[in-house]
Amino acid sequence: MNKKLKTLYIIWYREVLIYLRNSVKFFTSIFLPILILVFFGAGLKTMFPVSILNCDFVQFFFPGILGLSISIMAISSTMSIVWDREFGFLKEILVSPISRSSIILGKILGATTTALIQGALILLIIPYLGIDFSKFLFIKAMLIIFLISYGVAALGILLVSRLKKMESFSIISQLIFAPMAFLSGAFFPLNNAPAWMAKMAFYNPLNYGIDALRWVILSESLLKEEISLITSHSLFLCVVVLLGFNLLITFLSTRVFNKSIY
Repeated sequence: MNKKLKTLYIIWYREVLIYLRNSVKFFTSIFLPILILVFFGAGLKTMFPVSILNCDFVQFFFPGILGLSISIMAISSTMSIVWDREFGFLKEILVSPISRSSIILGKILGATTTALIQGALILLIIPYLGIDFSKFLFIKAMLIIFLISYGVAALGILLVSRLKKMESFSIISQLIFAPMAFLSGAFFPLNNAPAWMAKMAFYNPLNYGIDALRWVILSESLLKEEISLITSHSLFLCVVVLLGFNLLITFLSTRVFNKSIY
């Protein structure tokens, strides 16, 4: 058990260290979401007034941008597997006497931690957006961020387990993640969306993650009835679906990685 925990810690620490040492990635991961929030929030606010959306557009937009930002961070962090495979580091890990499940879990937790760091820093701007927030809500929001980023990181591991070129990862991640992002409800409410879009969004785990963030972040600014108008699912259902998805995707990513041939 100590050996597995040490292996897990080393792989996790390496992933976090890669993120913290990349100052450009660290800066852009915080600056870009804030830039999008400021300019798109100000521009689209006139198209979605309070009379239509039943809340300020920035209140609606912030949880969506936060959810997409941590998801992009989590899935991009798993790209290190492709990098390690291409430059030979993964081969050294695979031939060592450690279990592949420990490698996978360390990679997932490392990607999740980088997303948690990004999410925590973005949450610090909430007082400047006119959203009521407290330390207790910060903790609850971080728990939801953990559930979202863990699931997306595990999905990223599933996508990259058999890839051997960096270029392939960017193409596949866009084909998979772009539809998830557009069907997440981050940019517009899905309550009045076309039936085909609402049906596709029903099977999108990221949609439940964005809704969960809205329930938590806006719980002290809006009434439950007002939040229900801009979400598609209840908070309880969102948490249950996220937990179920994380268990399923962890099992699938571990199985695919174990069967992958170097």
